[in-house]
Amino acid sequence: MTVEVLAPPYLLLAAPVLLDPNFQKTVVLMGHHSEEGAVGWVVNRIVTGGAAKLLPDEVAATIHPETPLRVGGPVPTPGLIVVHAEAVEGVESLPMAPGIFVSATTDVLPLLFAAAPGPEPTPGLLVFGYAGWGPGQLEKEMEEGAWLVLPYDPSLAFPVHVADLWERSLARLGVSPGNVATPPGGVN
Repeated sequence: MTVEVLAPPYLLLAAPVLLDPNFQKTVVLMGHHSEEGAVGWVVNRIVTGGAAKLLPDEVAATIHPETPLRVGGPVPTPGLIVVHAEAVEGVESLPMAPGIFVSATTDVLPLLFAAAPGPEPTPGLLVFGYAGWGPGQLEKEMEEGAWLVLPYDPSLAFPVHVADLWERSLARLGVSPGNVATPPGGVN
């Protein structure tokens, strides 16, 4: 079976057989996927204590103290980035896919994260790191059964609650983790 390059945005779900600790039980928002490679951000791994405790005081003062900081993936970034669903007027952003923008400027922080997180999808994701794949790597992993694809849904891509996000996302596909046979050693 040959897997074709998919047009982002979409959600990449770690299959229950994926045992790589970097991606086990993750939901990844995909912002780029081409023949040259793929880039996305894990949305359901949060640093304990929130972003405000880890930022310099002058930056932390511009965001709500409960703003979560997400571990976007195993590839480090030189600083924090913000992934957001809409262009923010007056803020430099890179459009990645329809409805997915990335910004590395602190100017965007108070515009997206000053209010307390509410019950609706968040306006953006404050992340450190990203998930990246080289040419053909993601397609090969998909052929091996390591990943499942879910159409883009802002409530899952920009979630407020992440504790059971992987399970809820699998349920949208009709997949129950307990009903999937894991090969010895899983997929790494």
